[in-house]
Amino acid sequence: MFKLNVCLILYYKIIIQLSMNEKQIEILEAAEALFSTKGFDGTSVRDIAKAANVNVAMISYYFGSKDKLLETLFEDRISGFKMKTDAIYNENISSFERLEILIDTYIKAMNTNAGLYQILAVEGTIKKRLLISPAFTDLKKFNLEVIGNVINKGIEEGVFNKNSNPILIHATMMGTFMNFQMNRSFLQHVLEFHTEEEYLSYIENELTDHIHKTIKALLTYEE
Repeated sequence: MFKLNVCLILYYKIIIQLSMNEKQIEILEAAEALFSTKGFDGTSVRDIAKAANVNVAMISYYFGSKDKLLETLFEDRISGFKMKTDAIYNENISSFERLEILIDTYIKAMNTNAGLYQILAVEGTIKKRLLISPAFTDLKKFNLEVIGNVINKGIEEGVFNKNSNPILIHATMMGTFMNFQMNRSFLQHVLEFHTEEEYLSYIENELTDHIHKTIKALLTYEE
């Protein structure tokens, strides 16, 4: 039976959304789009106000500062990063089927939140802005525990290599996906895609299939 600490995630999104009005949500959406394309430092409060069709004073009133706006944006989106475990923890499927569901779920969650992942890649790793967030830390622990549970279940069933490392498997999935986010313009040109839809479709199909094969090979490789 799977062991899962369900208290790892703090459900900020429910609390925040219940207290936000339509205009606040529009400001967050405008900020996300700008932060993901221009970067946090490259985006001014005036830019956000213009994109959301509000005045600067309204942003200050609702969020206080650009830093607080970024924190609110992350907390509002955090549940979208959390892997859904109902299908993953189905006891009536094989370890390989469970692994396939996990990878599909993980890639879909990342692809759906691609804009925020671009922000995290810069602000989280280079600027260190969000790495101190308790919510972000709990989220990473939760997703890593899910991956670990799936791998350990496969090891118990004798189908995965006993030396398989959940941290490295997670890094392989995350790193492969993030490469396609950070090099989006270059890869779109190389792959000769002319629309965003083509690129997203490639990620959800060809790239996901590649990740499936890579992870399976790593988990079943015998030293």
